[in-house]
Amino acid sequence: MKHEPNRELFRKPTDARELLNVSRSRRYLLVSPCRDEAQYLRRTLDSVALQSVPPALWIIVDDGSTDETPAILEEYSKRLPYVRVIRRDDRGGRKVGPGVIEAFYAGIEQVQLEDFDYLCKLDMDLDLPVRYFEILMERMENNPRIGTTSGKPWFVHPRSGALVPEVCGDEMSVGMTKFYRIACFKEIGGFVRQVMWDGIDCHRARMLGWIAESVDLEPIRFVHLRPQGASQKGIWTGRLRAGFGQYFMGTSPLYYLAVAGYRLTAHPALIGSVAMLWGYIRSWLKGLPRYDDPEFRQFLRSYQHACLRMGKRAATARVNAERARLWHESHPTLGQDENAAKSKERAELMGLKFDTVTIEAAVAHCLELCQAPPSSNTVITANSSHLCMMRRDPELASACRAGDLILADGMSVVWALRASGQPVPERVAGVDLMARLLAAAGEHRLRVYFLGAKREVVSALVERCRTQHPGIEIAGFRDGYFGPGDHPRIIDEIRASKAHMLFVGMPTPFKETWVERHRERLQVPVIVGVGGSFDVLAGFIKRAPHWVQMAGMEWFWRLMMEPRKLWKRYLTLNSEFSWVAGLEVLARRLGRPPVEQSQK
Repeated sequence: MKHEPNRELFRKPTDARELLNVSRSRRYLLVSPCRDEAQYLRRTLDSVALQSVPPALWIIVDDGSTDETPAILEEYSKRLPYVRVIRRDDRGGRKVGPGVIEAFYAGIEQVQLEDFDYLCKLDMDLDLPVRYFEILMERMENNPRIGTTSGKPWFVHPRSGALVPEVCGDEMSVGMTKFYRIACFKEIGGFVRQVMWDGIDCHRARMLGWIAESVDLEPIRFVHLRPQGASQKGIWTGRLRAGFGQYFMGTSPLYYLAVAGYRLTAHPALIGSVAMLWGYIRSWLKGLPRYDDPEFRQFLRSYQHACLRMGKRAATARVNAERARLWHESHPTLGQDENAAKSKERAELMGLKFDTVTIEAAVAHCLELCQAPPSSNTVITANSSHLCMMRRDPELASACRAGDLILADGMSVVWALRASGQPVPERVAGVDLMARLLAAAGEHRLRVYFLGAKREVVSALVERCRTQHPGIEIAGFRDGYFGPGDHPRIIDEIRASKAHMLFVGMPTPFKETWVERHRERLQVPVIVGVGGSFDVLAGFIKRAPHWVQMAGMEWFWRLMMEPRKLWKRYLTLNSEFSWVAGLEVLARRLGRPPVEQSQK
């Protein structure tokens, strides 16, 4: 079926000033190399014309097309005021990699990048959703460290006809819509003029402390009309080229073998992975040249090996945290905006706003705080008991709301937030967070102080930490049995220890209120109240099996372990939470303000 453009999209502006009606903070430049794209061109042009925030300028570089592409571009350039077409001589065939980037730079040469805030290298075989660029810019405005971002590509499966996602990692902006902050694009030196330009750029950005990402959000999923790796000579050729690209970039052989194994079932099954590996091995056997930057190659392989050890998501979070200092040193003003932006991504239940982050992101944020200029920051892991106690204890409520990172500890809290239409990615239990932070402290040789529990428990915990995490530095520890007269001495001792992290293993509400009262004097970058986690990690209390935790029944497990201590608390507080949270969920579903909010 022939594609017909929507004529209403192409009305000419009545005033020349309308051409410039784009906010300075959202002036984005599109640059699109294309050659013989008549098959897909109209769909891409129409989808950009529909954007909720139009581009300030769209340079389309016709790289010697021999089909109907020039005629289509001429038609649209007369109707879309921001389109400028650059024509190049026929270079003898479609060439990806260096050829595409040469055409891209032919477009860049026509402008001053300083006139724009964002730059996107956009392919002409895409169908973009209406708010695509608007949402990408919102993400970058909310987090100044995001240097390059994109949505996720989907394609029509050649056999089933179903729309399916392409295989692409969350840690890279995808090559067909490279959306860049101009500052980041300049700092990485732009694109390398070779295959794998769209991998080297993201790794270089991460090496400098920027965040590179692609995000699987439904409003920014787009259709890739030509499947990934399907070159003009077929998918086999495309996968061979991908193998050469990884060799050129400097990818670790072990890592690429793991990648090929992971993609065995991806379209085309088996043959795609075989072609990828052969492209890499053949390039190595021929001794082909590689990207000549030893520092970059060392960074890349260290990152890839970390991905094999701990998973790509955790490795990326760790690298982002480790490299944060580099970025903050280069962008001191933007760094202040980054901290302010993080408070926006929160979900609320019973008067407490939770950060919607994974445990990996929470650990990464804590590591960033440890490397930032000295200040005291509290991490609150709140469960249903906290929320109920806050209703009667104003000081506890104030201390919890003052947390710099507030996490949902308890499946009942997670389920209530999700039921109210405020999805959180996962539960972040205090004991799990503490275990991860201790492991990270061992890796980064950070100083840790333990305060709380019985003397034999905290002593056993310290010994276990020294055994399990050899790099950890114990800044100090003491039990949780002390009176008001001891407070000044304990605070001075903790402050003098120069600890990066303080774990407070005492009951609620004492630990939250005590920490908040003395936070500024403590001067510890990361302060985490972890309740009974000392007993669990020291081996004095057995943790509930994973399936019990995921079923939301860990409270029942703990009740069976300590019935005398916990029966009354769980009976009363769990019942209260079910009633109050249930009412709030219902109110949110009906579009009404929750009772807790209306009383503030």
